[in-house]
Amino acid sequence: MLTFCFFAGALVLGTFEIIPLSIAFMLAAFLCVAFKCIKTEEAYQKIEWNLLVLIGGMTSFGIAMEKTGTATFLADHIISLFGGIGPIAVMAAFSLLTVFLTQPMSNAAAAMVVLPVALEAAETMQVNPITFALTVMLSASVSMITPFEPSCILVYGPGGYKFRDFVKTGSLVTLILIVVILIMAPYLYPL
Repeated sequence: MLTFCFFAGALVLGTFEIIPLSIAFMLAAFLCVAFKCIKTEEAYQKIEWNLLVLIGGMTSFGIAMEKTGTATFLADHIISLFGGIGPIAVMAAFSLLTVFLTQPMSNAAAAMVVLPVALEAAETMQVNPITFALTVMLSASVSMITPFEPSCILVYGPGGYKFRDFVKTGSLVTLILIVVILIMAPYLYPL
């Protein structure tokens, strides 16, 4: 019951912007350990260290891309290739790039790599960066062509699936989702 109260409190504090949501949840987790709702050893076992290292590394990679000018360089090239067709084509290119990257790596890592480049492209084209950010973030969750995503791995063995099952079914679902993203993102946040 105490754990529920801590996390409900964190949600309220974050929702009403009394403190940032990430800090509120970190505080709730700390209080759970401090009040012995969960043992320290158990808390350490529940942390996915591989994911933390990956996110930390990809965040640094994204910052390095911005600081070195790589994001600007890539954004300029994508704009030069697809900009003549229009901003939707550039957005589609970023969506496809994100979907391609999210197949072998985590969706968070793929988004962190592509997002700075997409935002730079949106600024260069003087279009709404929120639309590009939304497209990249949603596209990062479309990892259905390969079974490397943790949720896909969970069903891969027990379901008796083969790699080609993911490619065959996942490709069609991915295509449908990309089309939906490219229609809905500019509809919700006009360019």
